[in-house]
Amino acid sequence: MKTPGRASHGFRPRWFWLGGAVLALVVAIVLAYSFVEPYLLEVREVTFTSPDLPQAFDGTRVVLITDIHRGPFFSQDRVGRLVAKVNALKPDLILLGGDYVWEDPVKYSDSCFSELAKLKATLGSFAVLGNHDYGKDVGPSTRAIKGAGITLLDNRGVWIDKGNERIRLGGVGDYEVDTPDVGPVLHGTQSGDFVLLVSHNPAFVYDLRPGQVDLMLSGHTHGGQVTLFGLWAPVLPSHITQKLRTGVVKMDATTVVVSNGVGTIFPPMRFFARPDVVVITLRRGTPAS
Repeated sequence: MKTPGRASHGFRPRWFWLGGAVLALVVAIVLAYSFVEPYLLEVREVTFTSPDLPQAFDGTRVVLITDIHRGPFFSQDRVGRLVAKVNALKPDLILLGGDYVWEDPVKYSDSCFSELAKLKATLGSFAVLGNHDYGKDVGPSTRAIKGAGITLLDNRGVWIDKGNERIRLGGVGDYEVDTPDVGPVLHGTQSGDFVLLVSHNPAFVYDLRPGQVDLMLSGHTHGGQVTLFGLWAPVLPSHITQKLRTGVVKMDATTVVVSNGVGTIFPPMRFFARPDVVVITLRRGTPAS
């Protein structure tokens, strides 16, 4: 004799339990992979072609490193391995895009830049600050950068020379915690000069007038850090749209290259937003339409 209600309340068909087990397995795999992906550093190659680039700079290899976030989830040894990987790329110019530490410049800046001091590039290494590098006092970050022999581009520009030709390189302060000013970067430039700008936050491109900057390099977004299979990120920093999340973005007369960065913030996971360093090869010529 059947107990009333048993079939409808106490019994679950086999497919129900099988489906639950499969779902639990998928969730476990996704979570496990999310904690592995931060270690799957890739080198992303980009070619940028401009008629303003002097012939002497044709073929110049620029390496962008950003968002290391040295801290409890990114050790000093790991920074050292990053440096070795970048040096093996034989860059002509190394640009550091900010957020070298995670929240505490006093605690982590020196150990981070003791490794970054070993970077080697024929045209030098240059840096801007990210929002995490300011802390209560920007002093620890700026002292560590300068102590490493790296030139800090804090709302300033420099000329990079090759033979009798040159390009203008500049950097601006962080968009959120500082006052970025492109004026000093552009000082002394003329129409037709090639201008390369580093801004930790890619949203600064909205403050540029068309034609001021040829190429801007940025980070800050971590590519969304956790995305829907690389197509969309549910959480992005303030002022950042999905368009500026990652990759090469054409904004009027300025091209923006946004790196996914190297490290993470908490939680230390990524999903379809692999960490990267970006190698930009500069070419003289007319870009393809």
